[in-house]
Amino acid sequence: MHEENIQDLPGRLPVMVLPGVTLFPNALLPLFIFEPRYQAMLEDALNNGRMLAVAMPRDQEEELTEPVAGAGLVRACIRNSDGTSNLILQGVSRVRFTEWEQREPYRIARIKSLPSLGGLHADEEESPETALQLTQLHALCSRFKEQGIELPAQFESYLSQITNVGVITDLVASTLIVDPAVRQELLEELDIPKRLTRLLSGLREQLA
Repeated sequence: MHEENIQDLPGRLPVMVLPGVTLFPNALLPLFIFEPRYQAMLEDALNNGRMLAVAMPRDQEEELTEPVAGAGLVRACIRNSDGTSNLILQGVSRVRFTEWEQREPYRIARIKSLPSLGGLHADEEESPETALQLTQLHALCSRFKEQGIELPAQFESYLSQITNVGVITDLVASTLIVDPAVRQELLEELDIPKRLTRLLSGLREQLA
């Protein structure tokens, strides 16, 4: 949880298209798989590296998806007697779709990994502006708790321990941002300082 978890990715991934769902790097996403196409996709994924991508559709027919999505690793999967499955997906990287290899019965895309930009090296100190924004971020998270919004277990502990600003933005965005459009903006923003600024504005909009 302390570094961006960008690992070697395959050149292609099956894609689950889910309205309003965003998978950020390092985030854990619980999913209930019941559609036959995604049951088949999950079976193939479990037998081939346990990885898949989660993308938001751009239209109701799912003909178009957002070009940037989250790639994830299936950390746990429980098969139910009726053929459905409950799984936990852990985000590992932002990815861009470069080509569609298959659309039916489920999508398979060629992908390109998208590492974050503008992160700090281990021997660098935060700029005064970044330090101030992180202080503001912690204060905003506290305001959510004060308003009675239940935060996940260990969220505050993780937040205080993480030193990578990119990971912090993804953790907070995945936990607190509810607007799918804002979540997608934050997923697509590779520049960490810009992402932090947009995250702060998104949190303030929710608290207004």
